[in-house]
Amino acid sequence: MNTSVYRNRIDETYNSGQSILVRWKQTENFIIARDFIRTGLDIGDRSAFTERLENIFNIKFDSTNIDLDVEPLNGKYDIVTSFEVLEHLFNPLFNLLEIKNILNANGVFYLSTPLYKPRFLKSPSHFHEMSEDELLNLIERADFKVIRKKKIRVRPYFKYLVGLRPLLRLKYERVILLELGL
Repeated sequence: MNTSVYRNRIDETYNSGQSILVRWKQTENFIIARDFIRTGLDIGDRSAFTERLENIFNIKFDSTNIDLDVEPLNGKYDIVTSFEVLEHLFNPLFNLLEIKNILNANGVFYLSTPLYKPRFLKSPSHFHEMSEDELLNLIERADFKVIRKKKIRVRPYFKYLVGLRPLLRLKYERVILLELGL
């Protein structure tokens, strides 16, 4: 198992974090359930949100527990989700190309990642935080098409008003949600 400092441990603390729960709710509202979806893969370790995805789409989702920087993905899927994974990878292009190879022709790919913040606000577990332009160029390089996108905040509004650092997060802290296709 990869024990990189850039890899989050998925446990009860992670699954119940306030910013995680806010992000999951907004992500759930962004996702569109479709009738053609029969197979799904959630990139990264299984989390409580994987179970929510299974309820939304009424299917069992596979998960990955491999080194996503170098190990190939296998199978064919109607939907692939990668929520808050890309920023932890050393080689996000490799991962996107692997996802492209396993996504069915009419499949849908949902991705979320935090956008660039100044270094003093950046999470120490994030290897990459890209600007929106950098991310969209990476997605284009992997030959995905953007169907929809939305920027969200991941903390309750009042949490930004308790000091200088949180106030700076109000300005800079954004997560982008993307619906992608081939």
